[in-house]
Amino acid sequence: MQIQYIYSMKILSPQQLKAVETQTIKIQDVDLINLMERAATAVLNWLKNHMDVSKNHFTIICGVGNNGGDGLALARLLASENSHVKVYLQKNNNYSLDNLTNQKRLKDAKIPIEFYDSETKFEFQPFSIIIDAIFGYGLNRPIEQEWISIINQINQAENAVVSIDVPSGLFCDQLNSPEDAVVQSEVTLTFQTPKLALFLPENEKYVPQFEILDISLDWASMESQNADFHYFSMDQIPQFHKGRTVFSHKYEFGNVVTIGGSYGKIGAILLTTKSVLRSGAGLVTAYVPKCGCQIIQTSFPEAMVMTDFSEDKIIAFPSVDGFDTIAIGPGIGTDEKTALAFAQFLEENDLTNKKMIIDADGINLLAKNPELVNKLPEKTILTPHNKELERLVGNWNDSFEKIKKTKEFVQKNNLIVVSKGAYTQTYLPNAQIYFNSTGNPGMATAGSGDVLTGIIAGHLGKGFTAEEAALFGVFLHGFCGDEAAAQIGQESLIASDILNFIPTGMKKLFG
Repeated sequence: MQIQYIYSMKILSPQQLKAVETQTIKIQDVDLINLMERAATAVLNWLKNHMDVSKNHFTIICGVGNNGGDGLALARLLASENSHVKVYLQKNNNYSLDNLTNQKRLKDAKIPIEFYDSETKFEFQPFSIIIDAIFGYGLNRPIEQEWISIINQINQAENAVVSIDVPSGLFCDQLNSPEDAVVQSEVTLTFQTPKLALFLPENEKYVPQFEILDISLDWASMESQNADFHYFSMDQIPQFHKGRTVFSHKYEFGNVVTIGGSYGKIGAILLTTKSVLRSGAGLVTAYVPKCGCQIIQTSFPEAMVMTDFSEDKIIAFPSVDGFDTIAIGPGIGTDEKTALAFAQFLEENDLTNKKMIIDADGINLLAKNPELVNKLPEKTILTPHNKELERLVGNWNDSFEKIKKTKEFVQKNNLIVVSKGAYTQTYLPNAQIYFNSTGNPGMATAGSGDVLTGIIAGHLGKGFTAEEAALFGVFLHGFCGDEAAAQIGQESLIASDILNFIPTGMKKLFG
């Protein structure tokens, strides 16, 4: 399997989204008011899938523009479902044309509108769901003083808040200042493609959860936009299926060596080694200190084992001539002798044709000896968490600086970096950055990264390119974590659960 292009959902800027909407109107021969109706219908359908709307109360707070128009259209659709709806609309003389059209439609349907200004004190009925439809994705400056009271009232209410497209007051492709007034929603229902702001940790209190709703914008117009950021989701998965024929042989699916472990940390390399075979690789050999031999052989008889001369740490790396894929780092430690052995291994071996992934203390060893980065094979995959990444690229002040520094590091060294965390980011050498769609907070647990290393290494062994293995490995890791959490919950989730759900995840994805 050789996939030349990895198709994904592009994350577009506000200007690009506006261009796509304009193209959609032209190509599909529809009016903007029709797109507004699509958006409102999509929100209605989401609400209906999550609750009985006829038994719920909704308070919809609308602005003067098209986001407010979405809210007005939603109010009419909810009323047609026998929902209890209260509509607030900003008192203003500068409504958009489609906002005015939806005001008229509400009047014709005899649905009252209550106008508000900065002095208004809202009356939120208990259990009423607040729909935030004030500002959309086009906001590019902090909201004015008149809005602070409005947004503060929404944030101080005990009601659930649903934001349409983006939480009002939030910028799409830059960071807000801490003093900016921004709606804190329970869920944001964004349209067609996610906005960059939804992925940034600085915005967690505004966007703890989002869902993407399809409103049938023109796909070709979206694909024609140049984008550095992408969202890797279930839609891309079918292209990653690598089946087996009747006459398949284990050597067709890779021969992987995992190098790691030290006294007290053999479990890390065990998790990685198991994950390699569970991901479909043909063979795996664990190279560990002598103290790890019996543990690996007893716990995982399917793996072969080679041991170092040392009892408790790795002080010499093995010959890798017979292996196509090398995974280094889990549990390896940062002992001085291990560091010297790692440096010697990279300096004295021709690794040009090897596929390699480095994790955990393997990354810390690189950070201690930065010139070793130049010895890595092209498109070596590094899988750091934030602290390990800082040691490689330097400290950052915010997410945009992190993205900039990591992107420069990856391009300069022709590597792939998987920055682990919520919406794990995969940085490719072609300057493209992918946010992952799977995973949950329960996966923030010891050993989770070791499983990811094994999953990626297993797919490298199976013949995936480095880009494919990184992107799909991250997705599968999160998907299996989600399957595990659905069965046992997030609080009790441990790394072995993620590993144990790899067969379930693979079967669910590919049958």
